[in-house]
Amino acid sequence: MKVEKALVLAAGKSSRFGRQKLLHNVEGTSLLGQVLQTLQSSGIKIVYVVIGHKKDNIIREIGKNYAGLEVNYIIAENWERGNLHSFFSAKEIFKENFVLCMGDHIFDGRIVEKLIDADFDPNSKGIILHLAIDRNSYSDDDTRVSEINGEIIRIGKYLKDYNCTDAGFFLCSPKVFSYAKICVEKGDSELADCIQLVAERGLARVIDISGLLWVDVDTERDIERAYRERR
Repeated sequence: MKVEKALVLAAGKSSRFGRQKLLHNVEGTSLLGQVLQTLQSSGIKIVYVVIGHKKDNIIREIGKNYAGLEVNYIIAENWERGNLHSFFSAKEIFKENFVLCMGDHIFDGRIVEKLIDADFDPNSKGIILHLAIDRNSYSDDDTRVSEINGEIIRIGKYLKDYNCTDAGFFLCSPKVFSYAKICVEKGDSELADCIQLVAERGLARVIDISGLLWVDVDTERDIERAYRERR
């Protein structure tokens, strides 16, 4: 079955941006709206958006149908405890594979298309997730990844030995939530903790999207860079 559903994490406070960046106007469209438009153009039909901070503003701005997408909302009660908790709030939703992305990225839709094309097959040996990685790094704040022959070995912001960067896009099996549950119960807070646990089981792979545009927006300068590179 072709992947047609996506989960978008959009619960954070945007503290580094200074205001709610998800609704920041970027050339006539909110940042979150651009994410949804790009997902739709990449083949996604149904989206679940995890919200927390100023959730009512997001619902009012985006609505339940956006750019031809069916939009559903998941309210993350523990969003302030980290994006792992936002992710885990979707644990009862998905019964089939889905795309996971962040609500504050500007990106080339071909990234999502590559993930969809990599959909798990009978020979995947129980693979739980694919992570889009870039061989380049654009910020000291990027999450670092060490991979060997396509298999994730380590992931984290402070790795000293790494050979690629986490771009923030995933293809996930619903089984990933069982690993998220383990991490939540032991007190972890970041999605990367869950990815690391899956990787330790040998069930996490990478998809190389080097050369395709993706920008993790923390400041208005990031938006300027995205549109400079897009042109």
